[in-house]
Amino acid sequence: MIKKCLMRWLTLLLVITGCAGVEVGGDFSSGRRALMTGDAATALSYFARVAQRDPNYVAPFSSFRESIWTYLGRAQYQSGKLAEAKSSFEKALSQVPGDSVAKLYLGLTNVRLQSSQKATNSFTLQDISFALREKVEPKRVADLARQRGVDFDLTTESESQLRKAGADDFLVDQIKKIRAETKGKNQLGDGGKEIAAGLTGIRDQLDYLSNTRSGLFWDPKKEIRAQIQTGLGLLSAPQPDWPKVLSTGEWVGEKLEEEIDLARRDESQEFRRQEQR
Repeated sequence: MIKKCLMRWLTLLLVITGCAGVEVGGDFSSGRRALMTGDAATALSYFARVAQRDPNYVAPFSSFRESIWTYLGRAQYQSGKLAEAKSSFEKALSQVPGDSVAKLYLGLTNVRLQSSQKATNSFTLQDISFALREKVEPKRVADLARQRGVDFDLTTESESQLRKAGADDFLVDQIKKIRAETKGKNQLGDGGKEIAAGLTGIRDQLDYLSNTRSGLFWDPKKEIRAQIQTGLGLLSAPQPDWPKVLSTGEWVGEKLEEEIDLARRDESQEFRRQEQR
C-alpha cells in the first residue's frame, strides 16, 4: 500500500514538473516572438515570468547558449530600462560565462548608461560662467570640472566668455587639459571592451560553426560577420562614433536572433530532402 501511494506521488510529481516545463517553454517562445517583432513590453512580461519560475532556464538552442536573463535583459534594454538590463546581463554571464550575446548587450547597455550620465552631469559653458560670476574660486571650479567633466570645446569665443566671468589662466588651462583627456581616451572604454568581446565571441562561434555539418546554414552570405568587422573597426578608432557602434551592435544582436530560426529551418529542409532521395 505504501509503495502504491509513493508511486502515485512520484507520477503526480513528474506530471506537474512536465506541465511546468511546457508552460515555461511556451512563455519563453511567446516572449521571443514578441521581442523579435519589437514588442518589448510584451516580451518583458513573458521573460520575467520565466525568470521567476525557472531562473536557471537556458534557451534550447545548442549553437548559441543564452540564459533567460539574456532575453530578459534585451527586453529591458529595448524598453529603456537600462539599470535593470545591466543587472540581468550580469546575471546571465554569471550563469553562462561564454554567452557572447549577453556580453554584447552588457556593453551596449553600459555605453548608453555612461552616455546618459555624462549628458546629465558634465559642466556646460553656462554652468562654469555662472559659477564664476557667483564668485566661486577658479581653483574650486577647476576641481569640480575635473570631477564631472566638461561638454564644450574651448574656442576663442568660449575662452573670452569665461575670462569675462572671472576665469584665470589656471582654470582655462585645466579646462583645456580636461577636454583633451576626455577626447584622447576612450571615455566609454568599459562598455567598448564588452561590445568588442561580445562581437568577437559571436564571430568566433560563427567561424566554428562553418566547420561543422550545420555550418552551411549559418550566416551563409557572411552578412553578420561583415557587420561585426565594421563594429570592431569603429571601436578601434581613437574617437569611436558611438551612435554607429550602438546601431551596429544592435543590428548584429537582432540579426543573429533571426539567424537562429533561419539556420534551423534551412537545416531541417535539407534533412527532409536527403531523406526523400
